[in-house]
Amino acid sequence: MENKVVLGYWAIRGLAQPIRFFLEYIELPYEDKRYTDPQEWFGKDDQTFNSQFTNLPYLKDGDHTVFESDAIYYYLAHKVNKPELLGKDAKQQTMVATIRGVVGDFRATFFQWVYGSKETAEAKKEAMLQETGEFFRVFNTTLERSTWLTGDTITYVDFLVWEYVDEFLVLAPEVITSKPKLVEFHNRISEFPQIKKYLENPNYIKRPFNWDLQAVFY
Repeated sequence: MENKVVLGYWAIRGLAQPIRFFLEYIELPYEDKRYTDPQEWFGKDDQTFNSQFTNLPYLKDGDHTVFESDAIYYYLAHKVNKPELLGKDAKQQTMVATIRGVVGDFRATFFQWVYGSKETAEAKKEAMLQETGEFFRVFNTTLERSTWLTGDTITYVDFLVWEYVDEFLVLAPEVITSKPKLVEFHNRISEFPQIKKYLENPNYIKRPFNWDLQAVFY
């Protein structure tokens, strides 16, 4: 695996899936290190990094390791000399930060249900769909005004949102299919040649989306 960066994460889609898409999009060779056993990470591999920020996902590039998802996107964009993927100017960078914040709010709402009580999951599902559906409505409205979520060029936050659109096409398709611009957005990214090739690759993770031992939906 010489000359390849290493992306380390659990053997699920989770936080790493948009990073995998980003790596495929920028066509940077990488090793996809997937942890299937918590004991392989905790008390073992997590002890090999000399950092107070050690966490999953991580990106290892030679002797340098980056932790935290956003930092990984920043590092990769600069590594391949494509800083425009973080926003081409101050206006778009501000919009990137805005969408990133909204995605964080969405995730907090959704994950309360995903990693909530399995006994009450079905009873709470409708309320969760209403709340998350409002986020998707906002994304759809945004895409009525621009090609991508932050303007006329793609940025890393488009891959973040694509992942949740794809997840909801499995969980509750009607939430997405009722929003035509969001469907177009999902298809547009899926049809990039490098992404299309990845989606057809046997190594592409279709499921689980979330940690199946703890999640209501995976």
